[in-house]
Amino acid sequence: MIVICRHYASQIVSEASLTKMSTYDDGPSGYGLGLFNPADPYAVAVGHTGGNFGYVSWAGCLPEDGSVIVVLSDREFEDIGGMARPLVDAVIAD
Repeated sequence: MIVICRHYASQIVSEASLTKMSTYDDGPSGYGLGLFNPADPYAVAVGHTGGNFGYVSWAGCLPEDGSVIVVLSDREFEDIGGMARPLVDAVIAD
């Protein structure tokens, strides 16, 4: 499924755990064990978003080519995915 991402991640997390983490409860837009598709509905990715007072983050691995995109900001945004989307679109278009 996620060949390159899984290759490096499996050195830290077991293959069984990676499978559980990337198997979504409710299909492609559901939630796995700590992971979901942060690029839904415009792309297929496996990752997570987060934030707290003063920062937000977006991280996703695109399984088609194994690219990993990470967006970090020291400001709070309502739509961190909106900041990530041009990067995802550029990788998909390449």
